[in-house]
Amino acid sequence: MRNGSIRRNLNLLLSLGLMLAMVLAGCAPAAPSAPEAAPGAPEAKVYRIAFSVPAMSFPFFVHMEKQVRDEAARIGNIEIITLDGQDSTTKQVADLEGVIAKGYDGLIVSPRTSEGVAPVIQQVIDAGIPVVTIDRRAEGVTGLLAHVGADNVLGGEEQGKALVSLFPEGAKIFELLGTPGASPAIDRSKGLHNIIDPVGNIEVVCQQTGNFNRDGGLTVTENCLSSNPDVQAIVAANDDMALGAAEAARAAGVNVPIIGFDALPEALQAIASGELYGSVEQFPGGQSRTALQIIMDFLTKGEKPANDVVLLAPKLITLDNLMEAERIGEVPGLAPAAAPERKLTIAFSVPAMSFPFFVHMEKQVRDEAARIGNIEIITLDGQDSTTKQVADLEGVIAKGYDGLIVSPRTSEGVAPVIQQVIDAGIPVVTIDRRAEGVTGLLAHVGADNVLGGEEQGKALVSLFPEGAKIFELLGTPGASPAIDRSKGLHNIIDPVGNIEVVCQQTGNFNRDGGLTVTENCLSSNPDVQAIVAANDDMALGAVEAVRAAGLNIPIIGFDALPEALLAVREGAMYGTVEQFPGGQSRTALQTIVNFIVKGEKPANDVILLQPKLITLDNFEEAERIGEIPQ
Repeated sequence: MRNGSIRRNLNLLLSLGLMLAMVLAGCAPAAPSAPEAAPGAPEAKVYRIAFSVPAMSFPFFVHMEKQVRDEAARIGNIEIITLDGQDSTTKQVADLEGVIAKGYDGLIVSPRTSEGVAPVIQQVIDAGIPVVTIDRRAEGVTGLLAHVGADNVLGGEEQGKALVSLFPEGAKIFELLGTPGASPAIDRSKGLHNIIDPVGNIEVVCQQTGNFNRDGGLTVTENCLSSNPDVQAIVAANDDMALGAAEAARAAGVNVPIIGFDALPEALQAIASGELYGSVEQFPGGQSRTALQIIMDFLTKGEKPANDVVLLAPKLITLDNLMEAERIGEVPGLAPAAAPERKLTIAFSVPAMSFPFFVHMEKQVRDEAARIGNIEIITLDGQDSTTKQVADLEGVIAKGYDGLIVSPRTSEGVAPVIQQVIDAGIPVVTIDRRAEGVTGLLAHVGADNVLGGEEQGKALVSLFPEGAKIFELLGTPGASPAIDRSKGLHNIIDPVGNIEVVCQQTGNFNRDGGLTVTENCLSSNPDVQAIVAANDDMALGAVEAVRAAGLNIPIIGFDALPEALLAVREGAMYGTVEQFPGGQSRTALQTIVNFIVKGEKPANDVILLQPKLITLDNFEEAERIGEIPQ
């Protein structure tokens, strides 16, 4: 059920390979240091952490276990003891009783069912062992250190939204439920029905449990098809059941959209081949790493998390955004760009290396170049001068570099020389900022800045339902991110009509500008209620001005820089928009190298990563959380 234009996206995804998986590996919080022994003292303590899951026969939990072991190795002085519940509540209860008997230092547990396992989890806590539940909740338990998971209700809602979009006139569907009593089964079904029930035209003609396993999904679908051969779509509470459903549908000669949940590599492969329509990504690696971080911060520092429920926001993965899946690098056939036979020289030109955002981008592109091999990155620092950047790009032609990745300081000022580079036969990918009017670009890679601005606007509307007076700090005039972010903001606040921009000035994307503009605006508008800035540098300048004025108001930035994340954590900023600059950099280099080495052009010449607003509620999802200053 895929149209031709979407199917062509697969070529791009095959060329991008491991990019996003490598980026997401850095999404866990800053690791606690491994305990060190003083000279002559006994060796540092090795912490024994039990990791208990319903069944290691589920690929989802196999991945989780690998991620928690990788994180333990990174931190050091941690032994992970895996406890396989073997899909038996009795076995998992016995395992957790053993945790008490053996005096383990901590427990990370995903209960097979809440009612069956919660009592023994309470016993572990009462025995003085810190516990973090993961993926599945344990209802009624008191004293948990934290629960880390994805918001399964939101994930189910993503499935429901897809159905409503695919079938605006209505449809007959099958719903394959998970293990009865398991919190993900309950929550995912709830989320699905939150969306489809009010619409009224999505009819669940068959609803049965497949117990979260493939054979169950196959059998349930076969049974349902026998009485409902005219089904139009199938929704499953996990990928194993969805893959079983795909097998049954194939055998019956039925071609309908099937939507799973977990974004397993095999499910991602099925999406790529068209067997599944989509699967909900819940970032299990991020969950595992975060859970271990929380346990270790408590054991080594006595620190409890600010929130005892840490939920990562899920997203529906389809062919349109397959590259955003956490485990995309594990999909068979998805290989990274091959190392070129000869050394390539790739120029990397940015407006100014004085901006931390571009420093991070440059590091990421160098890391990707080192991973691919045989690539030299030449960094060209525009020094916040259009004249300097133009001269740099003229030098790219003169020196005959093999490729150019460029973020133009301004579109109108730099676009003509970018066109000259292309006309000289050098492949060009623009990154972060667009170059309007240029023809022959290999690709533009960036975040959707309009959507990012809309995230800022939605936050304001949520914070101030009765309306507010705000300042808007604009970026460099003529720069596409400045234009697009402001457009997105006003897409949301203008129709509402009660968010008044009482001062709007440019801070030129730098901190001093943000400070000065905010001071000027405050002089005539001391009753301001919020500030929105087109980047984090200006937002941090606004923080200084607001602090000096003795005000305490929400400030929202854009870029999710480590210093801004620290400000969010400490309450100096309300939030900042994450646009995954590392993902942009790696994707841009992959695209250039694949073209030079293989002659492959991306299926789409505009590749946009979806931004999200980072606040205290979803702090762990920031790309650079591990770089926050201590």
